[in-house]
Amino acid sequence: MAEPVLYSNDVSGYCCKVRIVLAHKSIACEERMPPDGYGSAAYRAIVPTGTIPALVIGDLVLSESEAIVEYLDEAWPAPAMLPGDAASRARLRQLSRFHDSRLEPPLRALFGQVAPSSRDGSIVGANLALFEARLAELARIAAPAPLLGGAMLTLADCGYPATFMLGRGMAAAFGHTLAMPSVIEGFEAALAAHPSVAPALARCRAATEAWFAAKLGTPLAF
Repeated sequence: MAEPVLYSNDVSGYCCKVRIVLAHKSIACEERMPPDGYGSAAYRAIVPTGTIPALVIGDLVLSESEAIVEYLDEAWPAPAMLPGDAASRARLRQLSRFHDSRLEPPLRALFGQVAPSSRDGSIVGANLALFEARLAELARIAAPAPLLGGAMLTLADCGYPATFMLGRGMAAAFGHTLAMPSVIEGFEAALAAHPSVAPALARCRAATEAWFAAKLGTPLAF
């Protein structure tokens, strides 16, 4: 099998998600920036969607993080990142999709609001409130112990570390104190301490801090 190539950048939480799985499975992978930036004609010639992350292995081109990590778990089965029984796998897939479809989108909607010159307070308030509502929903449907699959790191966990970090950054950027349920704070701490998570999260955090500083004109503590 050809060595995987991951097209990525360091700010993207979805790229962080894929890096966590690569690290956990000790998969050697070459990382590249999209030529001329993602969305460019040059990049679309390689990855038709023009999005990141994208994984290329020979003729295989995958461009959605969920498809990428599920493929990695099947193609490199050890250590497994989904449990053996169908009901447990379905529950974890539900939590993974909750992250992608419900928790992360309110934060994505705030990227264009960080620079003070382009800020709309109503958009900021609505999306911060929605993000907090989604955190409360997560606390009701998840039972981390300490991770979503218990002691083992699963695919369901891997999107959350960067999103929790970004959520705290967004709240700080707008002078808001984030309301995070205690059970989710414990889950966040367990993720951040996991050896397969910490390096990828540190890389994403450093890039995110630099991005906030560029947008705000000053470093942001969060």
